[in-house]
Amino acid sequence: MPDERFDVVIIGAGPAGSRTAAVAAANGFSVLVLEKRERIGYPVRCAEAVGPRIDVERFLELEDRLISSPVNGAIVFAPDGTKFKAKMPGVGFVIDRELFDQSLADIAGKNGAVVRTSSQVMGLIEEDGRIAGVKVKDLENDTDYTVGARIVVGADGIEAISPRWAGLRRAFGLDEIFSCAEFTVEGIELEPDGPFIEFHLGRRFAPGGYAWVFPKGPSSANVGVGVKPSMTNGKKAIDFLGDFLEHRCPGARVKRTIVGGCGAARELQSLATDGFLVVGEAANHNNPFSGGGIINALEAADIAGGVICEALGENDTSAGRLSVYTKKWKKSVGRNNTLFYHAAEIFYRLEDAEMDRMIRRLTSTPGIIGEKGVKPLKMLLVLGAGNPKIMFKVIGALIKKR
Repeated sequence: MPDERFDVVIIGAGPAGSRTAAVAAANGFSVLVLEKRERIGYPVRCAEAVGPRIDVERFLELEDRLISSPVNGAIVFAPDGTKFKAKMPGVGFVIDRELFDQSLADIAGKNGAVVRTSSQVMGLIEEDGRIAGVKVKDLENDTDYTVGARIVVGADGIEAISPRWAGLRRAFGLDEIFSCAEFTVEGIELEPDGPFIEFHLGRRFAPGGYAWVFPKGPSSANVGVGVKPSMTNGKKAIDFLGDFLEHRCPGARVKRTIVGGCGAARELQSLATDGFLVVGEAANHNNPFSGGGIINALEAADIAGGVICEALGENDTSAGRLSVYTKKWKKSVGRNNTLFYHAAEIFYRLEDAEMDRMIRRLTSTPGIIGEKGVKPLKMLLVLGAGNPKIMFKVIGALIKKR
């Protein structure tokens, strides 16, 4: 017999977990959010960039205190150093991720959800072949207890174990993750007509990924790298970051260091099983080309929250009923994520000289950037244009697209 019971138990109080909780609680269901960290949103493991205000404010008001800097465009540096600048006023923001996450958790609490920190889920409870709750360790008091649930939601991020317990995913392979390191620095020189986010490509600083500069103020920024471990010959992301810092801003002062990972895997086949579903980065919902995942996580949470409410209202939490969430996700964002996955597999494996040519082609192609960013299908077609070997890969990717 569980020590407590809730309609919904959510593992993790990141954007996906808190938003799912807010939706379910607003519809009158009892919701418990369990966050293993002592403080929501800390330590930060994020480059902190999000898209336009109109996208963010579908989920919460983007108050001034949540914004570190607006973003009015992007600069892409090819491996040979050639710079391509695109002015896009209002394209996005660099946020204070800790305050952002706390604000989302506050909304969930105001909607009626119970949010507990220092609470680590140690396992799932199964009854009659379905997920029926969680086993919890109270890290503050060093005690164990159990919570029964009609639905359990795995929102435990890049290090997610819950979807593996539920049989929905396996551990990442070396080609399915970006190994990342980031410094927040002061004393960096930024473009005077910005703020612009910067992307630096090539194998010198970021084999299999890219290096970035995301402004947080007039002379401060998040400076980071994301690399594919399978392409680094054993060199660590933090060492690539040191090289990049010396190249980009040798006099800058490091104020904060972050290391971690970011998913680069393809979409999961299924996002739900009996009594359980997975959401956000735990579900590979981040963009596998850029690594960005905040808006995708919130979008997935809205879809998941809606399906949860319908399923609970019908008293049907079977895998079949919850699979509606998988179908809705794939029709909305998942379809593009699959295209971005194939684009990343082709683009980031190019040799530097070929990447230089490809960047020139991409940046000179009209219409490749839409209101919501790069169009993945058009990117794939441009990648294949004029190169039979790459076009063969593009055709293969489009055939495999699901």
